[in-house]
Amino acid sequence: MSFIGRKLVQGLLTASIAAAMMSGAVYAAEEQEETEMAVSDAEASEEEAETHPPLDAPMAASVPAAEEETVPVDDIKPIDEAISTAREETASETQTESASGATLVVAAPNEYLNVHSDASLSSDVVGKLYTNDVAAVIQDNGDDWVKIQSGGVVGYVLGEYLVTGEEAEVLTDLIKQDVATVDSESEDETDVYSRKDEDSRVMTTISKGEQYTVEETDEDGWTTVVTDEGTGYVRSESVTVGASYPVAQSSDEIKEIRENSTVVDIADEAQKRADNAQAIADAAYEKAEEAMNGIEDMELEEGTSSAAARAAQTLGAVSEIAQKNADASKEHADFAKENMQNHRAEMGQAVADFAVQFVGNPYVWGGSSLTHGTDCSGFTMAVYANFGIGLPHYDASQRGYGIGISSLSDARPGDLVCYYGHVGIYIGDGQIVHAANARDGIKISNADYREIACIRRLFY
Repeated sequence: MSFIGRKLVQGLLTASIAAAMMSGAVYAAEEQEETEMAVSDAEASEEEAETHPPLDAPMAASVPAAEEETVPVDDIKPIDEAISTAREETASETQTESASGATLVVAAPNEYLNVHSDASLSSDVVGKLYTNDVAAVIQDNGDDWVKIQSGGVVGYVLGEYLVTGEEAEVLTDLIKQDVATVDSESEDETDVYSRKDEDSRVMTTISKGEQYTVEETDEDGWTTVVTDEGTGYVRSESVTVGASYPVAQSSDEIKEIRENSTVVDIADEAQKRADNAQAIADAAYEKAEEAMNGIEDMELEEGTSSAAARAAQTLGAVSEIAQKNADASKEHADFAKENMQNHRAEMGQAVADFAVQFVGNPYVWGGSSLTHGTDCSGFTMAVYANFGIGLPHYDASQRGYGIGISSLSDARPGDLVCYYGHVGIYIGDGQIVHAANARDGIKISNADYREIACIRRLFY
C-alpha cells in the first residue's frame, strides 16, 4: 500500500480509537452513576445497621469495592502526538524488559546516534547506535541523557532519540530474531542436515558460540535454521534458542569495518538494514491495521473497549515510528549507494587516466608488459591488474566480465569496449585507448572506428 494509503488508514485508526474510547467512557460514566446510587442506598442501610446491629452480626473488616478504570476523552491523543509524548504517557507503565530485567529501548535517529563516554556532547564517542538498534537502560534520571548498554558498548545517549515504554515493548518484539546457539556441554559443534533425518546430507556444522537465525522449532525435536548454504535442520537438544537484537557498534569496530570494507560492502550492508527496517515497518502496519479492524468489529463491553483502544493506539504509534525508521534507513542506504556509484565512477576514471600514460609504447603479440610490449587483451589485463581486477589474456573471454552497458552513449571512463577480435578501454569523449597493432602500438582512437561487440563495466 502506498504511503498516502497508510496515512489514511492510520487516520481512520485514530478516529476509530477515539470513537471506541468515547463510547467506553460514556458507558463507564453511566455505570458509575448507577454504582454511586447503589452506594448511597448501601450507606443508608449501613447506618441503620450500625445503629441497631443484630446480636449475631460478625465484626467484618471494610473491603473497598473494585473500581472500573474510566478513560476520559480528553486523554485520547492522535498517533503523531502519541509519538512525541510516549515517554510521559508511559512513565509509570510496565517497561520492556530483557531476560536480565533491564529496560529495553530502541534507537530512532535519522542515521545514527553517538554513544558518548560521559553525559556531554564534548566527551569521546565510544560507539554508534543505528536505526532499530536495541539497548538496555542502565540509568535514566529523566534528564536529557540516558546511560545504556548495547552489545559491548556502554555510554550515554540523548534520550530524545530513543523509543521507550509500551512503544518500545511492541517494537522490540518486532525487531528481535530467534537464534540457535550450540550450548551443549558434551559437544563443541553440531551438524546441520538437509532434512529432518540424521542420515540425510550434512549441509554444514555450527560451532559452539555461533548463532543462526531460527525459522521454526518443531515438536518432533528439530529446529529449522537459516545458513549460508540454505535452510537446514538441527536436533533441538543440541542448541539453545534465544532472542537476538541488533546492537551498537563500538568506535574500534567501526574503524575496523571502514579499513577492511569496500564501498560496495558498506552500501550492501546499508541496503540490508533498510530492507530489514521496511520489513519491520510492514509488520507493525499489519498489526495496527488488525487492531483497527478489531475496534470496528468489537462489541463494546464493560472493561474491554478502553483496553483494546489503548492497545490499538500503541500499535498505531509504533507503526508510524517504524515507518519513520524505515524511511531514515532507506535515505542512508540511498546515500551509501550514491557514494558507491561515485566511487566506481572515480575508479573508472582512474583506470582511464592510468592507461593513457602508456600511449606510444610498443605492441607485441602475446605480450602483457605495459612498457616493453603488449597485445590488446594483455594491455587491458595489465591495466586492470593494477586496480585489483583479474582478467584473462584473451579478448573474447573478457566479454564475460562485469555488467553489460547498452550503448556507447552510456559508457563511462574505464569501461571495456569489446570488438570482434579486439578490446580497448574507454576514456571518455567517444574515445578508447588500446594496443592497436605492431605499426601504431598503444594509441588513442575513436571508439566507433570499428563495429562494437559489447561494452562491459567492471566497477558496478
